[in-house]
Amino acid sequence: MKIFPLDRLGRVLALVVCGLAAWGVSLVQWRASWRVFVPFVFLLLVLLLGALYGRTVGILGSIIAALVFAHSMYEPVGSLYVDQQAARSSLAWMLLAGVSLSYLLLPSSSHGHRH
Repeated sequence: MKIFPLDRLGRVLALVVCGLAAWGVSLVQWRASWRVFVPFVFLLLVLLLGALYGRTVGILGSIIAALVFAHSMYEPVGSLYVDQQAARSSLAWMLLAGVSLSYLLLPSSSHGHRH
C-alpha cells in the first residue's frame, strides 16, 4: 500500500504548474484591454493539463488560476477583490467554462475511465 501514489503526485504537480504559470502570466505587464482576455487563453493550458491528468485537475486548475489572477493581475493587486467589472466577468466566465468543460469533456481520472 502506497501512501502517496505516483498518479496523485502527477496531479499535484499539474496543479502546482497551473498555479505557477498563472502567477508568471500575471507578472507580465499586459495592456489593460488585453488583461480581460488572458484568463480565456490560459484556460487552454488548464484544459490541456486536465486532459492529461483528469477532470479534477481541470476543475481545481481553473479555480487556482482564477484566484491567482484575482490576487496578482487585477486591481487592487494583493487582494482577491477585483475592482473592474470587465475583469470580474472575465474571471467568472473562465471559471464557468473551466469547471463545466472539465466536468463534461475530460476523463474522471488520468486513465480515461468514465463512470
